[in-house]
Amino acid sequence: CLFVGGGGMGGKSLEAMAASAPEGGRDNRDRDQNTLRVTNISEEASEADLQDLFSPFGRISRVYLAKDKETMQSRGFAFVSFVHREDAARAMDKLQGHGYDHLILKLEWARPSAPKDPGSSGTQFRSGYGKALAQDTKEKVSFASNLTTGTGR
Repeated sequence: CLFVGGGGMGGKSLEAMAASAPEGGRDNRDRDQNTLRVTNISEEASEADLQDLFSPFGRISRVYLAKDKETMQSRGFAFVSFVHREDAARAMDKLQGHGYDHLILKLEWARPSAPKDPGSSGTQFRSGYGKALAQDTKEKVSFASNLTTGTGR
């Protein structure tokens, strides 16, 4: 992640900045309301590229470019958080459909992610396909039911 503060941190340590943040995670909620989800980003894009692209619209508090863990290349989407929602709205208005690095950008307001239950995979079935598979049932399943017998070949 790339954290930028416009004109630096004003001599405050990260601990001091965290200690002065409002209680209850309000900063994160405010940031989520000012965050754009940017899709259709090229694999070669970097956080610095996105910073340069979005900074003319206002102060940016955070740029997160999703990267593949193995190749470290862009996964094609990013989140850009502005200090002020109006700046984010202006950026969305001006950059929606903008051609960037041979691709057309798509911007939308980021939705807060739902808190994940560690025991849940998002579906009631272990398969993750939204329907029961053999490992999800207690029934006996014949895996050779599609084989024919007695063909003499």
